[in-house]
Amino acid sequence: MKRSIVVLLLSLALVSAALASQNKNAKPPAKAAPAKAAPAPVDDASITAAVKDKLSKSSSLKNAGIDATTKDGVVTLTGKVKTGGLKGAATNLAKSVKGVKKVDNQITVEAKPAAAASNKNAKPAKASNKNSK
Repeated sequence: MKRSIVVLLLSLALVSAALASQNKNAKPPAKAAPAKAAPAPVDDASITAAVKDKLSKSSSLKNAGIDATTKDGVVTLTGKVKTGGLKGAATNLAKSVKGVKKVDNQITVEAKPAAAASNKNAKPAKASNKNSK
């Protein structure tokens, strides 16, 4: 009888030690992350307003006379700028607005004055050769 009590106590001690060691190593259950609400859909009018606002605040584009319209998240830019770099800047600015899916840049680059173009194609004057006799 004493023997069965000793065996029972030893078994109970081993089981409780095993359970205690499992609890120390067990990680607490991860807390569920709060569900994020889906972002509200951005409508075309809001996109157009945001693009026009950014254009008006850009030091290089505010006086360019660029217009923007939006349909189904596609922004169409129209107007004239002086350089191709400004045309690209307008595209990048429009792409940075939330909700823009695509930019259709129909901006035209103004032609350079003809006088500047003719000077570019002019041949340099020949240098006089003082060494020839």
